[in-house]
Amino acid sequence: MSRGRAFLTHLAASAVIVGGACAIIFLVWYPHPYFLAAGAWTVLRVLIGVDLGLGPLLTLVVFKPGKRGLRFDLAAIALVQLVAFVYGVTSIYEARPYFTVFAIDRFYVLAREDVDPAALARRAREQPIGEKPARGPLLVAASRPKDSAGMQRLLDETVFRGLPDIERRPEFWRPYAEETASVASHAKPLATLRAARPTSAALVAALPARLGLPEERLGFVPLIARNRDLSFIVDRASGAPLEALDVDPWVEDVKAAPTDTPVRPEPAAR
Repeated sequence: MSRGRAFLTHLAASAVIVGGACAIIFLVWYPHPYFLAAGAWTVLRVLIGVDLGLGPLLTLVVFKPGKRGLRFDLAAIALVQLVAFVYGVTSIYEARPYFTVFAIDRFYVLAREDVDPAALARRAREQPIGEKPARGPLLVAASRPKDSAGMQRLLDETVFRGLPDIERRPEFWRPYAEETASVASHAKPLATLRAARPTSAALVAALPARLGLPEERLGFVPLIARNRDLSFIVDRASGAPLEALDVDPWVEDVKAAPTDTPVRPEPAAR
């Protein structure tokens, strides 16, 4: 086998493996819009660079028919690729969006590691809220206690004991279908987003035709994730999530003090 053919063979094999991994990542673990929101590109870029770039290039450099120790060199290259591949895929898998939680007036995208496993197991035993689908995260809603004693206890736990707020605590979660009215009531009209983000006005204006719904039926709610915040488009009649736009959702902050990095407002009280 010639050096060029060895390089092309290695490149083709690597492309098949990396392409298969990318298909799973984009279509199953991070379906739209979660790859953009969760920021998996950093690790994926390393994986692609090592497995699809560096590995075949090293083969091109070291390969020489009949060279002594060639098998050892190729095995070392394959080992480096394997380690990079396993590390990258494992990191991306563990950080994949596992829950999308609506709390008060916004959505949060959480990985499995963002939620206490003991609390999650306890909630699953006491009152299951559903299983994570094979594709994408589990959609749930979090609500504050209705009684004053429970609310005071929650404030004490979050303010003085440093416990997470309701979006990261399964004991406050409930099926999303039970909170769709709250989602719909907190969704702001598209006209507000279009007016506040003139550079994205055409993208926002195209939503009714693309989704097949009149504009008055559509609203947006902030979607908070590890990498960036998006505008989550929901049906204002049913509360069902429909689409996500890579548009800054913090409209009121931008109006008050235009900056490149808007500060997220605190969740509004019910």
